[in-house]
Amino acid sequence: MYLSMASSKNYREMHTQYHHLTYEWKDFTQLAIATNREVVDLKFTHFNQRLGKTISYSINIFCKPKQKENVANFIKPYLSPDVPIIKAKVNVPMSTA
Repeated sequence: MYLSMASSKNYREMHTQYHHLTYEWKDFTQLAIATNREVVDLKFTHFNQRLGKTISYSINIFCKPKQKENVANFIKPYLSPDVPIIKAKVNVPMSTA
């Protein structure tokens, strides 16, 4: 059963879309430089075709010690001028293996 599903076109497209989304700079809505860890957090909205609605996500960019300002400065020119750049506590979701 699984092998027949895995080889179906719709199943492959669903997993490709789920795991390989592409983002455009215009979709990012906030850049946060974490005050509590070495992280730069990018918030963005994305239209999910499968769900048929716009949803919000966050991407955490983990940085080497004392590099988060440099990373944020590297990203800033690509963002829209109206995107707020803040310093804030950033919560990183727990992941289990």
